[in-house]
Amino acid sequence: MAAPSATNAFTEGEDFSAQAVAATTRLKNYTQISRKEIVVSDTANKVNTAGRREEMAYQIVKKGKELKRDIESAAIQNKAATTGATTTQARIAASVETWIFTRNHVSVSTQTTNTTPAPVSGIAGTAGTDGTVVAWTEGDLKSALQKAWSRGGETDTILMPAALKNKFDNFTGIATRFRNVASQAQADIVAAADVYVSSYGSHRAVLSRYMRATVVLCLDTSTWALGWLRPISTKDMGVTGDSSKTMLVGEWTVVAKSPEANTKLTGLS
Repeated sequence: MAAPSATNAFTEGEDFSAQAVAATTRLKNYTQISRKEIVVSDTANKVNTAGRREEMAYQIVKKGKELKRDIESAAIQNKAATTGATTTQARIAASVETWIFTRNHVSVSTQTTNTTPAPVSGIAGTAGTDGTVVAWTEGDLKSALQKAWSRGGETDTILMPAALKNKFDNFTGIATRFRNVASQAQADIVAAADVYVSSYGSHRAVLSRYMRATVVLCLDTSTWALGWLRPISTKDMGVTGDSSKTMLVGEWTVVAKSPEANTKLTGLS
């Protein structure tokens, strides 16, 4: 999209003059195959185990949850797209961190420059490099939110790991430290921030178990999606000897609709 022009003015009756139209650049990503494999002996499947009636059914539910966690973890790491090879290397989907590149990879004060190369031919094929580790400040967060806003982003989520969330809870820009309590009900002690209000909007503070420990992501979630070539499904691999085999498998990718509407901070403590 072109930058706003304060000099967009024409004379009365001026003839039409066609303006050049820039072609859209399509961003691309590889699909990644993720799976879990289950083997249960016929004896284990029939024994009356505490807490479950059938071992195979229990394992399918358990492994299904593990598979979803694996995909969530992979989607937010600093991993570049890899085409893979037929038999020797799996395809890897470029993750969220890798899609937030160049100037949107914000270097904070006193930190050596962070770098994440821009996609080449629409593919985010190079992971980012972190600068020196520095203490995170509220000013750094505001700088990242401003950068996303200046690139057209409407940041609605600040995603962070546990240690950095603890520091975030002491920032002064949180929406409220109070909660309405009904009459005669016991009050809660609130020591965490759920919403951060800045000049660039209101932002949900979201805790992640699976992202890197030194990273904060300022996200416009409308610009991201998880795309499925093959949704997770169960494949019965049949019986071998005295056991049954089942595989849970799905093929997915991270869909980056407008990476420059987002920013990231890395190397924080």
